[in-house]
Amino acid sequence: MLVRLKVKVSPFITTDYTGKFVKTLLITANPELEKIFEDKKYPSPKPLRITPLLKGDDEVPVYPKVIGKAEKPKEKPSPISVGGEYYVYIGYDASLEEQVSIAITRLLGGVEVDYGGKVGVRLLEFERVEQKVPKEFDAVKVYFISPAVFVDPFVKITQTDKDRAKRFLPFPAFIFSVNVYELFKDKYKRNIIRLSYSLVESHTVLNTVKKVWYYYDGNWLPGVIGYAKFFLRKNVHKYAKVAVRKILQNAIEMGVGSGRAAGFGFIKMKFDKQGG
Repeated sequence: MLVRLKVKVSPFITTDYTGKFVKTLLITANPELEKIFEDKKYPSPKPLRITPLLKGDDEVPVYPKVIGKAEKPKEKPSPISVGGEYYVYIGYDASLEEQVSIAITRLLGGVEVDYGGKVGVRLLEFERVEQKVPKEFDAVKVYFISPAVFVDPFVKITQTDKDRAKRFLPFPAFIFSVNVYELFKDKYKRNIIRLSYSLVESHTVLNTVKKVWYYYDGNWLPGVIGYAKFFLRKNVHKYAKVAVRKILQNAIEMGVGSGRAAGFGFIKMKFDKQGG
């Protein structure tokens, strides 16, 4: 399930990633969601994802950032002003329908969030987002709207769970590893291979994907933004094609990579049926 909220936020100043504010907002609206967001013992991947605050019709994410810089920034970010109308996306498993509905209902009447001061938030609009992966397509562009932090599928395959090294190349197995695990836990390796074979990157991918430094809990951390185009191989077996469609659909609704419940890995997709 994927929903989009339009909210009005009273003014405040922050230097942190606004996904943290959205998480605090939803917990304020329904405290039952706190265990999903905060409990480290909660099963992973979490059945709930959010976005940072998104501004304007172009839905530009709001957070302190430095784009394209090779080295980690040394200076702390300048404070950013928040206030006005924003969009927020929430993706969730059907099992959380009641908890999410309670939060949305309370937002209709307005809530006051304790976020370094009192911040008022009121829901203006609500809609369910219905984007379906087409049965037939030749190519797909994956737009990384909020910073994506990819998860290494080979850690699970080799069963070295203590290895937390991040991956940054826009390779399908890295981008969608969490989605594959969410859908095909018992056949993870097989479907990682299917995905890696089925989607072939465009030669432009290293020009269209960018590194971004985002500020989170007092640290500059690297992520991926921009977009990557992939072509679907012509000779893909029908079972692999079905699996790829399921993986892409899950990514649209639930995001990609790690930190999805903190507002990372929000993506959009555009499909091409002409192969151009």
